[in-house]
Amino acid sequence: MPRRSRHAVAVLMLCLCASPHADAGCDFSTIDAQMQAVLDANALSGGAVLIGRRDGVLHERFLGDYTADTVIPIASATKLLSATRIVQLAGRGTLDLDAPVSALLPQFTGIKATMTLRQMFSHTAGYGDDENHPVLRTNQPSLAAAVDTIACCVDQPNAWTPGAQFAYGGISMHIGGRMAEVATGQDWQQGWQTAIGQPLGITSIDWQGLGPTLNYRISGSARSNLRDYGRVLQMLAADGVGNGRRVLDPASLPQLFADQVGSLPIAYAPPSAPPPGQLRYALGNWIESAPDAAGLATHSSLGAFGFFPWLDRTRGLYGVFMLRGGANINATARPVYLQMLQDARVLADSGTCTPVRTEDPILRDGFE
Repeated sequence: MPRRSRHAVAVLMLCLCASPHADAGCDFSTIDAQMQAVLDANALSGGAVLIGRRDGVLHERFLGDYTADTVIPIASATKLLSATRIVQLAGRGTLDLDAPVSALLPQFTGIKATMTLRQMFSHTAGYGDDENHPVLRTNQPSLAAAVDTIACCVDQPNAWTPGAQFAYGGISMHIGGRMAEVATGQDWQQGWQTAIGQPLGITSIDWQGLGPTLNYRISGSARSNLRDYGRVLQMLAADGVGNGRRVLDPASLPQLFADQVGSLPIAYAPPSAPPPGQLRYALGNWIESAPDAAGLATHSSLGAFGFFPWLDRTRGLYGVFMLRGGANINATARPVYLQMLQDARVLADSGTCTPVRTEDPILRDGFE
């Protein structure tokens, strides 16, 4: 074959591999149409869909004015990102999920001193229904200052106590983020980017989604583009390895995904949460399905503006349904998202899907 022809074929193959519309052997048009219907129903200008497997991206579609460069605030989808860092540090022996907060932050006294990181990241630490509390706002001088205020002056409401109930909120994760700063000697955002973002090749994720701040809202101020959040999910689907780097010890994954609620009473849950008899929560993520025989389930971390990341651990399948809507978007979007998730499972189970963009879940020597 002449050199020019060989070059043309190579360029064509590269374009096909990189195209978000390349044929993956599966027809995802129904899922795209469902996403478009959510956008139309809410008069939104754009959105995106990413579906992948541990070995690569199966489908990627940008709708309306969204592109690969679109970065949006992801609200409570932040919780899974933050919990991943906490579990990483626990796996490395830097943090203890079950040690009392007072071991690192002695300014916490009384009943508040007994809270643990495991409780903080599963909404069982005694705080909750507090996502609008002033101490979480970006105008606070720093995460350290905000947590000092919590220690001295923000009591646990309604006689809630650590370990006694599930109450969804943000204050307890704020405390946990500060514990990570103290244990590592690193700023929270810098620590996450150095230990997770950089190894995975992530450039868009930071904790500035609600405005410039040093008071990183551990439970809800991150922002991301579609692909970068997908890189985190792919790493989790591949047992802690992404971009050829070991990011999480595989023994840490059960800590991240195990149900922490059990039979605890539900003191407060957001409107989009499952009903009390079906509500299960791990560390920074909801459990969306019953565990299979191997103890694997499907997990999600829905954000208030409609950003919905999910991970089906049984299939090694993951996805992000991305949009930015109003405060009430999830009342209509979540049921559609769950149907889209189920449709993705059916397609994956067909055995005909092949990646349109491969990832690297294989650990290369010399990288940790």
